[in-house]
Amino acid sequence: MQTRVRVGLAIAGLFTATFPFTGTASATMTPQDFRSEVVSRTNAERARVGCPALNRHGALDNAAQGHAADMANRNYFSHTSQDGRSPFDRMRQAGYPSNSGMAENIAAGYSTPAQVVAGWMNSSGHRANILNCSYRSIGVGYAYRSGTAYGHYWVQNFGTV
Repeated sequence: MQTRVRVGLAIAGLFTATFPFTGTASATMTPQDFRSEVVSRTNAERARVGCPALNRHGALDNAAQGHAADMANRNYFSHTSQDGRSPFDRMRQAGYPSNSGMAENIAAGYSTPAQVVAGWMNSSGHRANILNCSYRSIGVGYAYRSGTAYGHYWVQNFGTV
């Protein structure tokens, strides 16, 4: 069975692309495990090009998790929350410094961390965020809700602090 998969990117603007994919998630991993594995896989990609590892940042984690949960609970896929907030609004409201660089990758439909990171790496804009050596911090969100358009919702937030 083929599942619809979407990947979105926000730097200064908003872009989305659609990719077909099939696959299932590991029943033994928790959402926190998924989030940690996304960080590990992202850092492995960065290491291949000589970028430093990203460190988890609580504010970026909170903003990312909040947005992933909101998309799953409200069954939508967008960088813009249904209340009109941008990724940058959410990161600042979560306590991330407003005078720093920020970016967001989103994806939906991928059922494992390996699949979602591979999807982002196969998209030039998302890959650029992951491999931007000026970013020092990361936050990751993951939410699953059956009966929604995509089931699995992913968010990566990046920052320069």
